[in-house]
Amino acid sequence: MINEQLAQFSTLALVTAIAIYVLGFIAFTVDAVRGTQVRSDARLESGGEGPRPTADEAGAMTALKFAMTVTVVGGIIHVAGVVMRGIATGRVPWGNMYEFSMTGSAAVTVMFLLICLRNRDLRHLGAFLYGPMLLLMMVAQTAWYLPAAHLTPSLQNSYWLVIHVFVAILSCALFTLGAVTSVLQLVRARWEEKHGGEAESRGLLARLPSAKTLEQLSFQINAIGFVLWTFTLIAGAIWAKYAWSRYWGWDPKEVWTFIIWVVYAAYLHARATQGFRGNRAAWFSLVGFVCVIFNFTVVNTVINGLHSYSGL
Repeated sequence: MINEQLAQFSTLALVTAIAIYVLGFIAFTVDAVRGTQVRSDARLESGGEGPRPTADEAGAMTALKFAMTVTVVGGIIHVAGVVMRGIATGRVPWGNMYEFSMTGSAAVTVMFLLICLRNRDLRHLGAFLYGPMLLLMMVAQTAWYLPAAHLTPSLQNSYWLVIHVFVAILSCALFTLGAVTSVLQLVRARWEEKHGGEAESRGLLARLPSAKTLEQLSFQINAIGFVLWTFTLIAGAIWAKYAWSRYWGWDPKEVWTFIIWVVYAAYLHARATQGFRGNRAAWFSLVGFVCVIFNFTVVNTVINGLHSYSGL
């Protein structure tokens, strides 16, 4: 039985999370626009002393704190909405594209917050991360929304749905973070070429980690995502054996899952062994993410195959 009332609460929570994220996006944008001078290095060199923040600096810091607070609140409501969807349907909440999108965007939010706990400078990534995340959630809520329902018969009674798809969600969330970091790396690298090491430079880009640091972070995120994607590929083959009596059948979804694996494998190998650094590595990372987007959108909604479980 579907708990219709709880399903409605789930939808309300997810819509509320979108509205809260819009506030967060605005706050991050305000922080970016009112970006101020970076003087942390100078203060460290002078024993922590330095000029007091200007009114603009204080306003920017307030906007950033508000944005992070909103992100935490929105993330809690977002996760609660996903959990309620699962309880309402009596199954895992990723049985179609709408649920996959909402669960995946929740994973992105949680991972972003965890990364910020490790490095507070990465909070400024929020201004760039909110854009694609909000776009995904709004498209899911307006174009891909499906009422709470039971799974299609082919997906029922299979623990591989829990394992295979959950790991795929985590992988896609990591690839999203890696792609955003790669974009920022390219922008920051161009900024560094223009400004060099000017200590008095102003703006959001001046407060971001260096292009080298961003590239290393993107590599680490994509490396973890690749490991999980490898497990996704293997688990999918095992599930296919149980479902269709063969490990591999060149279904469009299988083919594109393998293409994504090959692209990210090539990216990690090139960077680790052939000295792929800087902008070339960033572009390679973005090519992989374009494949992920194509696999999630076009393959799921346009190309017919055995994996056509979008529900659309």
